[in-house]
Amino acid sequence: MVLYSRDIMRKNFPIVGGDISAADAARIMVSESSGFLIVNGTEGHYGIVTEWDILSKITARNLDPASVAVKDVMTRDFISVSPDTPTVKLVEIMKEKKIRRLPVVERGKVIGVITSRNILAIFSEYVDNVAEVASKYGNY
Repeated sequence: MVLYSRDIMRKNFPIVGGDISAADAARIMVSESSGFLIVNGTEGHYGIVTEWDILSKITARNLDPASVAVKDVMTRDFISVSPDTPTVKLVEIMKEKKIRRLPVVERGKVIGVITSRNILAIFSEYVDNVAEVASKYGNY
């Protein structure tokens, strides 16, 4: 059975406005147990801000996170996929682009996010299934 991005995407994810501070964004990430926020911009344009953005673009440069808006550090032209993207393609994209989050976009709107945790969960389930089958035949 082939799984698609719509089958494994995180459907509930934090969305913020671009004018909130990076400090507030970090607090939201902590409270939501999320390493990213989708930033809802003007006219339906989106961005994504990650914990790495905050660390590398603010903290490492000794900037005050309370005085930097997320719209100034977010990734505007992020890589995204459609809901019909097969998981094997998701893995290829994430590996090639060295990213851990992949927004799922439909009709210009972010409807979900694939994370490396989603991929690991699928892999773990796959390994468990293979181990179960192998144990029935005495090979595990």
